Amino acid sequence: MRIVARLKKLDEIFKLINLGVDVFLVDTPLTVKSINKNLFDSLNDLFVYNKPVYLLVNKIIHESDLVNLNKILQIAKNKLVEGIVCNDITVMVKARESGVENKIIYQPGTMNTNSYDSEYFFTKNIKGITISKEITLEEIIKIFKNKKTEFSLVGHGFIDMFYSKRMLLTNYFIYKNITHSKIQDNYYFHLNEEKRPDNYYPILEDMGGTHIFRDKALESFNELDILKEYLDDFFVERIFLSDEEYYDSLLAYNDNTFVPDFLKKYQEHYNKGFYYQYTEKIKGELDEN
Repeated sequence: MRIVARLKKLDEIFKLINLGVDVFLVDTPLTVKSINKNLFDSLNDLFVYNKPVYLLVNKIIHESDLVNLNKILQIAKNKLVEGIVCNDITVMVKARESGVENKIIYQPGTMNTNSYDSEYFFTKNIKGITISKEITLEEIIKIFKNKKTEFSLVGHGFIDMFYSKRMLLTNYFIYKNITHSKIQDNYYFHLNEEKRPDNYYPILEDMGGTHIFRDKALESFNELDILKEYLDDFFVERIFLSDEEYYDSLLAYNDNTFVPDFLKKYQEHYNKGFYYQYTEKIKGELDEN
């Protein structure tokens, strides 16, 4: 199993390697929820470290994006680029035209939830798929046992549960006739739901649309002991986390003796997501109320 970390700056590479990182996930011009798109222009500087690189292409693709997409796919022919992480089937189609479909990791968020996904994408000759986090640990393991292609999981950090190409925050401020100095790429907005008054969901609008995240970050320290038997890649998400917290999380995944210290320090904004909770049960309970 490889630990995949999002790279934020070149001068942290050796630190991340020492923390057990196996693969660097790098933003591209077609990355939403980005942390540093400028890194794409420094790929040659990254390649000198001779470490595997994944390129993140998680924007909903439109015709106006095809020039950038083709550029990214040409760069992906470099042997050090071992993966193209995407959530739009268009990327897979264009990758096939460029001869790099075997580097595609299909990561559509909430959609890969059954064993047939593995069977179907195996026929497409792609590298692998990322399983949804909206299903239980038991269900994930059942899918993993029917392995046809590489499996991955985003197992740590703030997980997005909604993505729309619409500029919902901008439209909201227009509707409310509110002026704000910075709406797009503002990482401090939160959404509060009437039925869950104590929960605040991070909401981000960027050039690709609007993204809503779970109110708590996900941690998988105990579960990884079970999952690593089946996983090829374990993604550690970084958005909304400080550098210190991100480094501490990688340290804890690399050496579980540090897990108690991590949880003592950061536990208040982490939970287990849906590992042990069926989503339909949650919805049913809300309906009854």
